[in-house]
Amino acid sequence: MADEIAEGRNAARALAARTPGWMVWYGERTGSYWAVPRVTTVLVPRMLEAPTADDLEKEIGQAEGRPAREQARDEPRPGRPEGTRQETAEAARHRRPAAEAPEPRIPVTH
Repeated sequence: MADEIAEGRNAARALAARTPGWMVWYGERTGSYWAVPRVTTVLVPRMLEAPTADDLEKEIGQAEGRPAREQARDEPRPGRPEGTRQETAEAARHRRPAAEAPEPRIPVTH
């Protein structure tokens, strides 16, 4: 348990170093990674959550309007030992299902 928390904190610190406009932390009780923008803007007025640091980095990139980076699945990252994946069964439980496309709206005229 203590090792998971230490690994989560290290991964959050590494992600915070890569995303200077965001405050990033690891939720010890939730097992999720969290981020909020340091300055609230019109584009990103919310808190982000993801089961892994890599997923949170992708969420931050999407919130900032950056294109998704193509990465190897097990690419070594700062804060993550080489050849390991951070996602656990607990983290997978937090994964959100893919969003469905909204129904087209029919304009109402009076």
